[in-house]
Amino acid sequence: MHVEPPATIAIIGAGPIGLEVALYARYLGYKVTIFERGGSPAANVREWGHVRLFTPFGMNASPLGVAALEAQDPEFQSPSAQEVLTGNELCDSYLDLLAASDLLIDSIRLDTRVISIGRPNYRKGQGTGKPERAEHGFRLLVENRAGNDGEHNEEFFAADIVIDCSGTFGNACAIGQGGVLAKGERQTRERIEFGLPDLLGAQRQQYAGKHTLVIGAGYSAATNVTLLADLAEGDPSTQVTWLTLASNQELPISRIPDDTLIKRDSLAQQANHFASSPGPVTWKTTAGITAVTYREQSSDFEIQLAEEEPPIIVDNIIANVGCQPDSSFFRELQVHQCYSSEGPMKLASALLSDKSESDDSTDCLTQVSHGGESLLTSEPNFYILGAKSYGRGSNFLLRTGLEQIRDLFTLIRGREDLDLYATMPAIRT
Repeated sequence: MHVEPPATIAIIGAGPIGLEVALYARYLGYKVTIFERGGSPAANVREWGHVRLFTPFGMNASPLGVAALEAQDPEFQSPSAQEVLTGNELCDSYLDLLAASDLLIDSIRLDTRVISIGRPNYRKGQGTGKPERAEHGFRLLVENRAGNDGEHNEEFFAADIVIDCSGTFGNACAIGQGGVLAKGERQTRERIEFGLPDLLGAQRQQYAGKHTLVIGAGYSAATNVTLLADLAEGDPSTQVTWLTLASNQELPISRIPDDTLIKRDSLAQQANHFASSPGPVTWKTTAGITAVTYREQSSDFEIQLAEEEPPIIVDNIIANVGCQPDSSFFRELQVHQCYSSEGPMKLASALLSDKSESDDSTDCLTQVSHGGESLLTSEPNFYILGAKSYGRGSNFLLRTGLEQIRDLFTLIRGREDLDLYATMPAIRT
């Protein structure tokens, strides 16, 4: 919906897409506030900062962002468009600098979580489909963790537009069969690692010489398996059981034909090699996990599979089972979500259509923005961008998020030809 500046935009999440959205909005003259629940910008990226991305810098940054940093510091030199960075390097050389720039530094509120969003004059079931609902702004209840004493302060914030860029990282799916919580999982989840631990660095001691169960059949699981195999070279007593859902595949990771992301294809080959060769990694397929128990006395886990066989006993569990969007804070808004992915319905429909037409739809490089209309939700002036816009889908690409930003502001600003990225010099090669 067309909204003129200097309207107020609330952005949820100061990750790569949230920062880029805020920058684009500031250039156009909008008032911007970014709410970040972490203690630093791009806090989720730092969680896996030791891992190297598959994609080069030119696909993860915008020419607008680079131009803003060059304008602020004439000596600033961005990474080259072809350079492949780790998550920490991306933060150090770009994202943190963007957050600290004059355009954004006063707009970011760290350690602040959005609790609830609604409209002051309309409950969820009121004004359905009526234009009057769009004429009223949003009211956000936010909670700030003030100081070191853990005190939580709540306050209200008013906005004309809300853009949710909070992602899905940290909202892991269940490890149980069929996505249902396994018996005992609720009691043990805080002991399970759902991300990409620093296996060769800060968390080496926890995993070296131990037996670790890795659950999952994606690139995160493949990354953890290969790092654990590397760890086993220095400590041969390190063991890995790699668990994937039962399938007819001969190997756990399906390689993408003629993959142009060399590091991604190399990871797939390495992981498949470890799974199919004698060594520290044992690959096992299963119909699912039915129970998990943490045994305090022996400090290990007992995992019961759906198959009738003895349980697996391991020291650690790394579960790369995918993530899901958190919609709890916008429950009072009229947001139509996909019954399959939990993403916003219009975009989800376009993505599902892609899947039906292309066998390569799982490759993130084939993903494109589907235009501004696909970003509209059933709640006027409320938008979901970035990884969260794909719901439970895992093939989102930062490049696609930048395209979403461009397309969204053609709608918000009411100009089909608006493209700030096209007016900026290309990122250096």
